[in-house]
Amino acid sequence: MNINNDFSSSAKYYDIMQDNSRFRKSVKFVIKTLKEKKITSVLELGCGSGYYLFPIKNAGYNIEGLDIGKNILNEVKKKDKVVKLYLEDMSKFKIDKKFDSIICLNSSLVLLPDFTLMKKTLKKVHEHLNDSGLFMLDVPNHEVEIKESNNTQDSEKFKLKNGVMHVVYRDYKKENKWIAEEKCFVNENGKYFEFEEKFAELIFNPNKLEKELKKIGFNIEVMYGGRSGENFNKNRSRRRFYICKKS
Repeated sequence: MNINNDFSSSAKYYDIMQDNSRFRKSVKFVIKTLKEKKITSVLELGCGSGYYLFPIKNAGYNIEGLDIGKNILNEVKKKDKVVKLYLEDMSKFKIDKKFDSIICLNSSLVLLPDFTLMKKTLKKVHEHLNDSGLFMLDVPNHEVEIKESNNTQDSEKFKLKNGVMHVVYRDYKKENKWIAEEKCFVNENGKYFEFEEKFAELIFNPNKLEKELKKIGFNIEVMYGGRSGENFNKNRSRRRFYICKKS
């Protein structure tokens, strides 16, 4: 199975497969932070199906989205034909404007295949931020995640409008990648089909990432241990949520 990291297979069902209660808390935290920092314009890298984009837009912010996945952006367009979208690689994008804030959430940065592309993305973020702009970066704390979930399997059932979907999840470490596999079995509108999705996160060195952020020109104001602003604990936190300011 090829690993494209572009949600091409699951785009239609992406929103359904998310943990709604957890993400609602995260969205509230992101909007609260934007409000506290007096942000007006936002660019979301790896915007996916608009899980963050639409609540932020509905909260009154001028937000645009960028993603490498054509299928997933088509899902956004079905919901909103007006919102500005960019079908771009986040490590190469060039937009003729700057933003008060750029956000990169849900591990989007580590879906890039190597650290060189991660660095290029961080430089692009810096270039596209206004002076003293805000960068919100959400990545895994792989040390804890792998310790707790390596070689595990789980399943979940999702109710569809006209059917049901069963998903089998499998997570495992392979060389320098953290792999998440999803096998989906769908019975919808009287038709049965199945599809697979596979994601590979680069297992990065957090110290190296933080040094690179500072080298490029970011001040790390705070790092949280979760998407909703939880305190960071090296031995328990499964996320690293950075709030950075362009210096």
